[in-house]
Amino acid sequence: MKWTNEQLKELKDNYDYYILHKEKAEDKFQRSWNTITSKASTSKITSFEKNKKCSMFLGCHVAERVLSHIFKDVQRMPNRNRGFDFICNRGFKIDVKASCLHKNNTYTFVTKYNKIADYFLLITFDGIETLNPQHIWLIKSNEIMNVYNRKLNEFNYLTITNTKYGLSKYSKYELTDKLQETIKCCDSLKRLRE
Repeated sequence: MKWTNEQLKELKDNYDYYILHKEKAEDKFQRSWNTITSKASTSKITSFEKNKKCSMFLGCHVAERVLSHIFKDVQRMPNRNRGFDFICNRGFKIDVKASCLHKNNTYTFVTKYNKIADYFLLITFDGIETLNPQHIWLIKSNEIMNVYNRKLNEFNYLTITNTKYGLSKYSKYELTDKLQETIKCCDSLKRLRE
């Protein structure tokens, strides 16, 4: 039976889900799991852990993983947990957001009006290929973020300009000690992949 374009799109968009729910994949596509993974391989469909183009690669595979090693006594939530990624040792819910530097010299974090998390932990990288950490900010989700007196959790996204002035507005939230630890951790992960 030939694969349709709709089936291939479904497989590509939800491959990580099907990896965890093989029976549902077999039912959905009416094929064995070996046939499904073979088609994924020949179609260059990979899990987010290997696919740098996937938005989950930077957020889940890199940022959450690294930061779970940097912060002590945190409880990491399963992937795709609604509203937050960690619970710290003080019981606060923390949503981790990551961004690479964009061509327009900004970092963008999609916060999606998240009122579940108590804090946002924002980490920036120079680029998806090099993954060198640049900044880490920890900001309360109900922190007033602009002249209109809107809280961070009332925004769909937050953009930070990578200029001296733009970064200075966030200096009080910066975790420079954790940044150094993150750089060391990322360097170790890079050496393991070589």
